[in-house]
Amino acid sequence: MAFLQFFAILYIICQTEADTGRGALRLVRNNFYSTVQAWNSGIVEIFYGNIWGNICDDAFFAFDEEDVICHQLGYTGASSYGNTGTITSYGTDVNSMLIEDVSCSSSDYLVLLQCSVTTQYSSFCNDHSRDVVVSCYSTRIWDSPTSGQIRLTGGNFSNQGLLEIYCNGEWGTVCDDGFYSTEALVACRQL
Repeated sequence: MAFLQFFAILYIICQTEADTGRGALRLVRNNFYSTVQAWNSGIVEIFYGNIWGNICDDAFFAFDEEDVICHQLGYTGASSYGNTGTITSYGTDVNSMLIEDVSCSSSDYLVLLQCSVTTQYSSFCNDHSRDVVVSCYSTRIWDSPTSGQIRLTGGNFSNQGLLEIYCNGEWGTVCDDGFYSTEALVACRQL
């Protein structure tokens, strides 16, 4: 993430210079999307190329990729995954397929775009039966935080919110005195 915006109360939005919010994720059920805190399961959509769209469940997709999606949404990992062709309880959505061939070399990544992806998708991904569906564990990654861990809260998506830090056994906000774009960039990289 190369660029960001920040405000006086340290509400930050981590983004790239060319693509506001690129890589943000949300979960969708019956064409209604969630904010980061609302649901722990649904059809996964990604903001990529300045639009919201779907991720194709192809031959590469497995628990490493699903764990990374759940980590980015603030959960400890995935309890199950599939696609809309096999899991129909979330309906289908109308957005286009944006990425496929998602391959994560580690389930420890915190952001899906740390993995390799392609925007050139095969005809295999043309219908909505291959839209990725995930069910994340309900445990949040900050339920057992370590000192110095940071998080964004209150944002609509995983890449925005009020910056908080865990210190002396509790979560607190960060004072904006001396907090500029360099510090905000470091915070975005740490997330």
